[in-house]
Amino acid sequence: MTVSGALLIDHSVRQWAELHEREWGLTPLHILVEKARNALGTDGCRAALVLLSVWNQHRSKFPTWRHLAADRQSAEQASGERAARWRAARLSGCKRVLDLCCGIGGDAIALSSQCEHLVAIDRDFHRVLCARFNVSSFGHGDRTDFICSDVETVLPAAEAAVLDPDRRPGGRRVIRPELYEPRVYHWAQIRKAVRTLAVKAAPGIPFDAIPGDAVPEFVEDRGECREAVLWFGERKPHARTAAILGGGSTVTASCIDASAAESLRQGDVGRFVYDPSPAVVRAQLVTHLAAKLSAWRLDDRVAYLSSDSLIETPFAKGFDVLSVLPFSLKRLRAHLRERRVGTVEIRTRRFPVNPDELRSMLDLCGPESATVILTRVRGNALAIVCRQGYSAELT
Repeated sequence: MTVSGALLIDHSVRQWAELHEREWGLTPLHILVEKARNALGTDGCRAALVLLSVWNQHRSKFPTWRHLAADRQSAEQASGERAARWRAARLSGCKRVLDLCCGIGGDAIALSSQCEHLVAIDRDFHRVLCARFNVSSFGHGDRTDFICSDVETVLPAAEAAVLDPDRRPGGRRVIRPELYEPRVYHWAQIRKAVRTLAVKAAPGIPFDAIPGDAVPEFVEDRGECREAVLWFGERKPHARTAAILGGGSTVTASCIDASAAESLRQGDVGRFVYDPSPAVVRAQLVTHLAAKLSAWRLDDRVAYLSSDSLIETPFAKGFDVLSVLPFSLKRLRAHLRERRVGTVEIRTRRFPVNPDELRSMLDLCGPESATVILTRVRGNALAIVCRQGYSAELT
């Protein structure tokens, strides 16, 4: 089958899926299947239903790239729209950029809008077709070339490159870069060929596995630390960074980095408690955030901060402390009943308990709600009962 023929089939399937997207959640599935089979045949029916499932599952990941051509695995592995746009903005104005291991084109869509010429490369022919289709639909296909090849054998000249190595070789997720494909030794060849290189890595990458000449950026989107990016060369951040992406499709982020002042103070639970965001914790910037919030750590082994004033910040959730109890199930249950708490959010750090199991054992009843933070402070197990709240002051 020719490339144009494959794209024509993809286009007809996607058109049908777009037309019937609203029916996905409103129509019995067997009726939708019959419609798809009659219109597209058995293979087309299967592809259309996969597309509908992917679009429904990843609405928040691709807020404006709603109708990407993708299967379940490639959509899961692709960069989210906001993360891709944020990364591409750092390479704005580059004349020629490489998107290595481009997949279905999540980064390519964003990069094609920021550089003069993009070359997207992947060894999977089907994903190259999807990338070409997606960039033409949502980016700038007129300034993008697509190559189906192994990135270890093809490396066109360019000013910058984004590399998204396979972090599931053999189907098993790995976090250490030496197990990625292409291997770390090949990164050095790419770094010599370009002035800036960004390598996507697992958010749980061990710090001892980060190359010495790389600056890591931990990117949080929709409340989770979605990825780490190892930056090399001219356009890398000046220090280890946590970036909290804003909602919507606009590229906005709040950043804190290791060049900020630190506070190493420790103390008891004050009037307020902060739970730092996942990216701040992963980037090991809790002490920097403490200085920013005029707060102190409860324990050097847990990320919770405390303060006598509450400042709204994108880098942490703040809670108004109601009470602090030495933890026991009986004591906590009685205390929550006394407060007439019927709904509880449970947060834990260094506290080996399943929140759902504990919630069922509390046997709650009442109109009030609360957050319970379970942690260990200097060896003592504590239950901090609190509610979320902020003052009007912003960082």
